Amino acid sequence: MKFDDKHSFNKPAATVIKMFSDRAYFERKYQMLGFTGIEVLEHEKSDKHFRIKVRYIAKNDVQVPDMLKKFMPGQITVVQQDAWDLTRMTGRLDVEIKGTPVKVSADMTLKDEGKGSANHLKWTVSCSVPLVGGKLEKLTADDIQAKAGRDVATTQKILNDY
Repeated sequence: MKFDDKHSFNKPAATVIKMFSDRAYFERKYQMLGFTGIEVLEHEKSDKHFRIKVRYIAKNDVQVPDMLKKFMPGQITVVQQDAWDLTRMTGRLDVEIKGTPVKVSADMTLKDEGKGSANHLKWTVSCSVPLVGGKLEKLTADDIQAKAGRDVATTQKILNDY
């Protein structure tokens, strides 16, 4: 399943990419979102590239039907990697939801837009389980979209400090 999303911010892309390449931003954001067990597993930054891999525990923001609960529990452990080309302002997000057969990724492009900027995300959600794979993909995509508004609001709040 593929879908597009856009996260808009009130500061220019140069300021947003500075935040997106700051380890402290990720730790603060996940804490503000109420995630637990937050641990930075890997982190590297150079003049041109940034990459961070973080593990955290989150709750699903969508109702999981009983028949899918064995594939997608109400509380999930997530390992998320964000990688950015700081010069091109393009990135990739890879998400592993531990214990589930779902794979999630997004290609990201950050650019100035209007009086601020926007991060354009092209999401891919896949699941190879026969019969229920499509339902799990939709459930995961719905959860991503349910979390997006709070994620953007939290990010904007943190961005005000940059």
